[in-house]
Amino acid sequence: MRRIILFHIILTTLSGLLLAQNRNIPVEPSERWLNEQHQPEKLMDAIGLKEGMTIADIGAGRGRLSVWFADRVGETGMVYANDIDSRALDYLEERCRKNNIMNIKAFMGKVDDPKLPEGKADIAIIVSAYHHFDKPADILRNTIPCLKKDGILVVVERDPLKTGQTSRESTSREKMIRETKEAGLELIKINSELLERDNIYFFRSIK
Repeated sequence: MRRIILFHIILTTLSGLLLAQNRNIPVEPSERWLNEQHQPEKLMDAIGLKEGMTIADIGAGRGRLSVWFADRVGETGMVYANDIDSRALDYLEERCRKNNIMNIKAFMGKVDDPKLPEGKADIAIIVSAYHHFDKPADILRNTIPCLKKDGILVVVERDPLKTGQTSRESTSREKMIRETKEAGLELIKINSELLERDNIYFFRSIK
């Protein structure tokens, strides 16, 4: 049984790497484990990301998923990569230059505000960053204006019930729902099946 599980993990990882190479997505060695956990292609399918869309990647860091989003939305789409770490965004911009990625724009935010253009994003997404927020309700509230009228906010966050561990690297459903409601967001649905360790929460503005 262990051999079957190990084989599945290896096969999934190799498939992801081959896909990234065929699509010219610049995946770095340090990102492979997290990409295996988050399954970028399946995740993008689940959130409905399509060519021509604009997506805001909140807490993008060095762009691990931003580069996948950029490939999916294509030349007619745009990725707003936000973070409060200027070094990470500098790295991302250099990464884009090296790989001729023209549809990612970096935005330096604050701990309570992503500082993004208003009314431009079809989707705003937070992947494995929510538990790092010092002021989660504030940053969520200030993310809402970047969305189009029918835009959605997606949070991908580790579920402590799935891992059997309570730590700073995860957020309970109860806490997530409470804080997002405080920020002015309404829960649309939760996808708890796609990812082994994480839940995918879908929200829209209450207003």
